[in-house]
Amino acid sequence: MTGFARGPRSGATTRPAPESRLARWVARHDTAVFLAVTFGVSWPLWLVSGALSRTPVRAPDLRWLVAQIGVFAPALAGMVVGACTSPGGARRAVRLVAFLYVPAAALGAWIAMRGFESFAAVDAATTWAMVALGAWILVALGTGRNRLVPWPGRPAGRAETIAWSAGCILGTAALLAAAWAMTAAEPASGIPVVPVRDVTVPGLVSAFAINLAYGGSLGEEPGWRGAWLPRLLQRHPPLAASLVISFWWALWHAPIDLSQGFGAAGAGALVVRQVWTLPLTIVFTWVTLRGGGSLLPPLALHTTLNTFPDFAAGQPGRLENAMSSFWLLSVLIAVIVAAADPRLRRMVPLDAAQPERTPPAGV
Repeated sequence: MTGFARGPRSGATTRPAPESRLARWVARHDTAVFLAVTFGVSWPLWLVSGALSRTPVRAPDLRWLVAQIGVFAPALAGMVVGACTSPGGARRAVRLVAFLYVPAAALGAWIAMRGFESFAAVDAATTWAMVALGAWILVALGTGRNRLVPWPGRPAGRAETIAWSAGCILGTAALLAAAWAMTAAEPASGIPVVPVRDVTVPGLVSAFAINLAYGGSLGEEPGWRGAWLPRLLQRHPPLAASLVISFWWALWHAPIDLSQGFGAAGAGALVVRQVWTLPLTIVFTWVTLRGGGSLLPPLALHTTLNTFPDFAAGQPGRLENAMSSFWLLSVLIAVIVAAADPRLRRMVPLDAAQPERTPPAGV
């Protein structure tokens, strides 16, 4: 009779399917797999693209496109881990690639062939296309059914998630504005920079959408916070998980920092990046915890932070000083939330609540 599985014959041994063995192996070595895919895809693409040898002006050309695909590597690593460790993870990964990352890469290829000298010089049609893509990213990554790895704690309601996401945008913008006000104007250093954007609603929306899709958020957050953080939280408290992510997140930028500098030149840039990243990672973990594991708050925080230089690029010296002031403010916030919020300190990583249920594979 068909439709029912037969049990093993007497004396026969059952061997797990290859997929089961692979899933168990990835589950035991999820950190190694995540880092191997992330670094193994990003670094080679960045190096062969030739984009790292250019000045800070990043024209959206074919070299930029190859490097940009490398920026998507953490998300790809999250998909690999999620596909092997979560029921329905493979289906969700395929859906996100088909409906999110392929359109982003296709739009990037179309932009790269248009010959724009910078993203600030794109035409209206291209800008609207990127705004539409940005809106779709927020919809696609803001729902639980598209999470690559199930969140191990209590998920937040929609209103709570939206409130925390809006708070990340407004709060980060306010801190950046305060940091800018704390610094004095600096003479031009001669560093080529992109044109300054106008602080208008269209300018803000377009800059946010561009940085959401191609500034790092789309490639990084589904990996670092969407997949690796919930896996780490299954065996580490949030502060410890933040320390782990911070080190590797900072190191991931090494080819960029060594070629273009980051507050210093050469190996000093790697040290500065590590110091810069640590308090920010704690804040990113905190807003992800408070947002119930939703990707919207860290996406909002990451994108707002990356958007700020678009409006300050005309004064690179003052921008560097403002970002240093912002780092000091982020250190203060990280210390406050670590001291005040027990979720970040407890040995049991998250609330003693029922974990989020993984959606069926067909959802």
